[in-house]
Amino acid sequence: MAKHPPSAYKRLMLALISICAFACTVIAGSMLLKGGGLNLPFLNRETEASHTAVRVEYRTEYLKCGDSLVEYREYPVQEFDSVMAGLSQAWAVTREEAQKVRLLRQLEEYCDTHHRLRLITIYRGYVCVFRGKEPDPRFLLKERTDIREADLAPRDKAFLKSGYVIEVDPLVPHEDVPASLEREVAIYLEGIKEH
Repeated sequence: MAKHPPSAYKRLMLALISICAFACTVIAGSMLLKGGGLNLPFLNRETEASHTAVRVEYRTEYLKCGDSLVEYREYPVQEFDSVMAGLSQAWAVTREEAQKVRLLRQLEEYCDTHHRLRLITIYRGYVCVFRGKEPDPRFLLKERTDIREADLAPRDKAFLKSGYVIEVDPLVPHEDVPASLEREVAIYLEGIKEH
């Protein structure tokens, strides 16, 4: 009597049972091995890159305005020491953990927003100039009491209610920014007074 080959259904079921048995064995083995301090590399959820890179957080605090700028970079472990050696004296390590470092520097100046932008808007019934792009009383530079809201043309009043931001060209050197902004603000304010 000849033995018939198993049907397609039996072969499929046998394959599924074999795969499930293998998966259960691997998972159970992984749990047992991890308890003993061993790891299976293909079950480790952390990527290879996280073991070979150091994540550095660069935090710059601008003391004149209180703003902060945070940037993140990752460096290969082999390059990390040379990166740290190349840092200027302004950077201080504030926290160091496995694969993570936080650096801090404090600058006695304004952030880019408060240094390179001026807002002209109506504030307390007058045309005012602020450092930055928000009408924050801490950064009020000029309050033009000679240009009252009530005296403005309707078009100028509507425009200045939402605020007009003047931004200096990014190519202007850092030290020339205040003078450049002062000129542009003066020209704009003179135009308002003439209406």
